[in-house]
Amino acid sequence: MTITDAPAAEVANVALATATGNTPAPGTAATVDKRVEQYIKVRDAIKAANEEHELKMKPLVELQNLLTGWMQNFMEQAGADNIKTAHGTCYSSTRYTASLADPEAFMKHVQSTNSFDLLDRKANVTAVKDYVAEHGNLPPGVNLSAIKTVGVRRASGK
Repeated sequence: MTITDAPAAEVANVALATATGNTPAPGTAATVDKRVEQYIKVRDAIKAANEEHELKMKPLVELQNLLTGWMQNFMEQAGADNIKTAHGTCYSSTRYTASLADPEAFMKHVQSTNSFDLLDRKANVTAVKDYVAEHGNLPPGVNLSAIKTVGVRRASGK
């Protein structure tokens, strides 16, 4: 899909206005409706390009996965963690994840054994926002950042 309804000069004007912080005055050709229409066309073009890209990538990714499995099997049978060749080195690595099967039992263990190093130290955003709403200030030692974004929904039926 190509964007033929947005001449290059118009796109350049939008980019320039955005970069310089100049917002067109109401009643000019740069209406919000026109920008929403353009935004949806661009989003649709990006989606189509991504879908086409995924289709082209699928057989390559499948082949890469087969090769990975072959090399992993070979290294396991050879008892090797890495193998150097003329074209490069294949190696295996192990990545670990930890999830909670029983959060209450885990927290009881952490508290009773003073094993707070088993936890990641991170503030819960929802709880911090609720705290601010209730108390009017942040909990000690916490920063809260907000990033405002713009979204566009397609009109129903379009």
